[in-house]
Parts: sequence; structure tokens; C-alpha cells
Amino acid sequence: MTAAPAHVMEKRVDAHAIAERTGVPRRTILALAQRGEIPAAKIGRRWTFSPARIEAWIIEQEALNCQSHRVDSRPKNRRIASYAAIHGGHRSSFEANDTEKAYAQLMRGKRKGA
Repeated sequence: MTAAPAHVMEKRVDAHAIAERTGVPRRTILALAQRGEIPAAKIGRRWTFSPARIEAWIIEQEALNCQSHRVDSRPKNRRIASYAAIHGGHRSSFEANDTEKAYAQLMRGKRKGA
């Protein structure tokens, strides 16, 4: 009886099989392969995938995502101090009426140029 070779190539699968296994659309799998973002090999005109390497890649992506969420855990909508708070309680000299004047002036200029 002969021993099996130490390195036996596992059966590779196509993008359709990976799409079914992961729930990701086949076109997305192919796009990731073309950009080199997912482990794949192009054999002739066809992309092929190692199910074991895809599984390991997904686990790695999960770990990276968990780390990035831990690092950036501060709220994205931090409140910024108002003009009055920054300038010691003084209100801005810019009035709402100034906005209306500026808009009217802008529109007059557009009408002249049109």
C-alpha cells in the first residue's frame, strides 16, 4: 500500500459555488477576484477558488472588522460648540437678513448675465 502524497490539491470551485456558500452575489465575487481582494486564481478564462482559503479569508476579514470598530468607537456625530460658546457668549454679527440680501444680489447678477 502506498502513502498519499503530503500535498494533495483540494478541489477548486468556481465563483457560483462561492456565491452560494457565502450569500454574496457571483458578480461581486468575480469583481473581488479581479481586484485581488479575495484569494483566487485565474485558470484560462475562469476564476477558481479554494474553499479552505476563502473560509480563512472570511475569518481574517471578520477579525479586521472587529478591530477597526474597537479603534473607532467614538461617536461620529460629536457636537461642535456654537459660535456664541466659542466667542464668550457674543452672537455672530451675521444676521438672517444678510442672507436674504446676499441671495437677492446673487439672483440679480444671474438675471443680468442670462
